[in-house]
Amino acid sequence: SLTTSERAEVRGVVRSLRVCGRLGGAGEAYRRKLCDLISVTVRAIVTECVADAAKNNSSGGGGGSGGLNGDGDPGGARGTMAGVAQMSLDQFFDCIGMLFEQVLGLLWGAFAVNRFCIDEGFILDDAAAASSSSSANAPEAEASSSNANGGGAERRQPQHTPSATAAALAAAADLSEKSVSELLRLRREAHSLVTFDGMRRLWDTSLAFTHRLEKLSGRKAYGLRSTLLAQAKSFVERKHESNMSALVAALDGERWVQCNVSAERQAALTRLCTGRAAFSSRKTSGETASSGAAPATGPSAAGTGREKATDAEVEGARYKVVWSCLLLLEMVMDDVACAAHFQTLAANVVSKVSELLRLFNARSTQLVLGAGAIHSAARLKSINAKHLAIVTQCIALVLAILPHVRAALMAQLPPKQHALLHDLDKIKADYKEHSEKVLGKLVSIIGGIVEHSLAPRIANTDFDARASEYGEASSDAAAVDDVKCCQFLGNVVTNTRKMHQVLLVMLPPELLRDVFSRIFAYLDHKVPSLFKNAATSEGVPFSLPDTDGGKLRMIGEVEHVARTLNGLPGVQPWNFTAAQVLERELDIRRGGSSPQIMMKEEKEEGGASESEEEQTGGKSDGENKNTSAVVVDDNSDDNRNLDSTSEAGGSENVPGHAEDSVIVNGDDGDVSGSTTEHVK
Repeated sequence: SLTTSERAEVRGVVRSLRVCGRLGGAGEAYRRKLCDLISVTVRAIVTECVADAAKNNSSGGGGGSGGLNGDGDPGGARGTMAGVAQMSLDQFFDCIGMLFEQVLGLLWGAFAVNRFCIDEGFILDDAAAASSSSSANAPEAEASSSNANGGGAERRQPQHTPSATAAALAAAADLSEKSVSELLRLRREAHSLVTFDGMRRLWDTSLAFTHRLEKLSGRKAYGLRSTLLAQAKSFVERKHESNMSALVAALDGERWVQCNVSAERQAALTRLCTGRAAFSSRKTSGETASSGAAPATGPSAAGTGREKATDAEVEGARYKVVWSCLLLLEMVMDDVACAAHFQTLAANVVSKVSELLRLFNARSTQLVLGAGAIHSAARLKSINAKHLAIVTQCIALVLAILPHVRAALMAQLPPKQHALLHDLDKIKADYKEHSEKVLGKLVSIIGGIVEHSLAPRIANTDFDARASEYGEASSDAAAVDDVKCCQFLGNVVTNTRKMHQVLLVMLPPELLRDVFSRIFAYLDHKVPSLFKNAATSEGVPFSLPDTDGGKLRMIGEVEHVARTLNGLPGVQPWNFTAAQVLERELDIRRGGSSPQIMMKEEKEEGGASESEEEQTGGKSDGENKNTSAVVVDDNSDDNRNLDSTSEAGGSENVPGHAEDSVIVNGDDGDVSGSTTEHVK
């Protein structure tokens, strides 16, 4: 602020200029001087920073200094522009930090001059001063009375018209805005390649300067805001292209084994699920999602030491994830953070998130369900149940975070744009459909094994002979371990148990129960059907048992299979009806501990004549055949449906072998593990 004597001196100078008629010339000279000062300041700071950056970036940086210092030299101007574009991000931040400080200082001085002229009633315009001098006495009288009340400044301000000082401030602000905008445009390509933290810092720094510039000039800096928005949009577009390419590369190289979830990534998931997605950004530039490279604790580490792999946790539920899924989550969380920081681009970010989620879903379906991973960069030998199980876990994790992603994006969108989020609801349905297909594929593995590998082993099975050798199979649950099943039923139990050993480790309890309920339902329908089909097929040396002991032996072994499968840990006990179906097929009922055999009418009428026995027997046989035919027809419809579903789902079995996992083998469909031999 000026002292009283300094204010009096300025008033004298202004009166002298008014008398000489030079107020307008003084105002124009002030405007030119202020704009020249800003231009020189910008040029000097940028030139000096470019020279320092060139000197730091190369040992022989003095070669470009001559071009940079040439006043009005086009070569020097081109050298300066090239130097600005070649600066590192930190060097550019140092440059604009110094530039913003100096320019705002000059603008603040111009703002103070304009405020002083308004307070003193100075108008640096000869015409305006002449018109106001005729009525000078009245305002002075009003001013004296107003000063007594302490409101003189407020009463003079409305009578003041825009003068040269206000025009000079507006011109200086406009020049500053254009200079900074041009400086940012020179680095448009470089800024589209920076990290999110770098772009956020640039946005915050430039926006803070814009706010102060607008406050001093009293007008919106639309040009500078437009430049900032264009650079942020370019950054989001380039980042999305990089993310899409990195995700495709990660999926093509994915071996579908569990990846370790670091504490930092888990913290980012926790922030997303607790409504703090705007703070979800990594602190190290070497671990950006766009790199696409798996960390040292990723797939390779997970394959060498299972104890090293940690699960991802969302709202108390734990999920096993692969590297490509973890990469997807990081990209989505970065996009959510972009929407939170660059709110004007939130609508664009919604479409980017949708594209990433669709890409992962479609590509993972091709690689695992479509067996594309055998021919991809991963070169897997086979697609096994462990791969299917971990895909299910990844899908479940994405479904768990989708509501939080949706809520975070909704918070950044205006209400009229909330309809854009309906695309995420469609993606959720697609992921659920994918999960159903994977679960169905797990069932089709068992279906392929039972139908194509184990069903031929029904041939040459003689339950009558087995009853003579081993006796009737006990239906007592306590004697479950004493039953020796035929090769077909024993292998069904063995392969189902091996599948259970893999899925028990890989799947959460609810999914494990779901999968094995489907498997049990399939076996409950398919096992009796395979026995009946083998008995009626030509060229298959198998027939249903004729003796009562053989019938009871067959039913007892089937009941043993049901009890064994229901005894597997973590499964939902299934109400198997296969034994009841076979009872009807074999015309046998069991009541209490002793069976009651359905006797033929010819055996009940032992004293009847031979002709009467034939007639009676033929009639009863026809009735029994009709009854059996109804049962087969009822079951065959279901069996045909099950067969078509299983063949459709299991026709893509892949040959190969992988240790410690259930394998889909196209040759025989066996389920095997590293510690057990193939079922022969």
